[in-house]
Amino acid sequence: MDMVSLVRPMPLPEFVDRACSGETFVVRGDADKFSHLVTLEEIEARLNDGCNFAKPVQIIKEGKKHQVLDQQIAWSPHAIKKKEVLELLQQRHSFMMVNMSQINRNIASLTDSIEDLFPNARADLHVYVSTKADASGYHAHRDRPQHKLYLQVIGSTHWKIFKYREGLEESVVSIDEDREQEFLDLLMQFDLHPGDLMYMPPDVFHKVRNYDGPRVSLSIPFSILVNGADFHRMDRTYIPFKEMFVGDH
Repeated sequence: MDMVSLVRPMPLPEFVDRACSGETFVVRGDADKFSHLVTLEEIEARLNDGCNFAKPVQIIKEGKKHQVLDQQIAWSPHAIKKKEVLELLQQRHSFMMVNMSQINRNIASLTDSIEDLFPNARADLHVYVSTKADASGYHAHRDRPQHKLYLQVIGSTHWKIFKYREGLEESVVSIDEDREQEFLDLLMQFDLHPGDLMYMPPDVFHKVRNYDGPRVSLSIPFSILVNGADFHRMDRTYIPFKEMFVGDH
């Protein structure tokens, strides 16, 4: 998948113009539009990889993300407490996995196309999963300096977009629910369904929940490098291991 097919039916020039204007907007798509990007089997395999990630699975609890690690394993300081993670998921906690832009060919191609479209862009991909309805989510928060593309793959999510009031300190990036009315004004709210895409510029406070059932969502944060920054692009070449292993020798 490339950017043209990602934002369809919106023409790509219109998408770029609206994104560059700093607008938050939704593009509605067919329900199966993103179904080929990632499978439940791929998510399960990587969730069970345990300690084999530099950044292990993160549980969303009490409005924030938490790592559940057993740091007493001598040969791996990043071993996941898998029984505890399982219990947390059964208790309606969501989870996220970061640094997933190399997970398969389709996602790698999509991430590369975003970096091709926006000059000096560097992108990542996060997988957000809730196995139960009305699962845990972040407090209202803002991401900086990342732009955000959000793809609804399975299930639905309810979004609230806020405008923050003058006087809010620049260092504040998350606001507890009991203080939202003190600092935030609701600008819009909407539901995303399978096949829907949302673009959101940096510095926008938002909150996401899944009220109706399980969900899988892909979040693609990307930063535009400025002031001479020079970060290498990630090599997302796919390694066809099975083909190489069982092919002609």
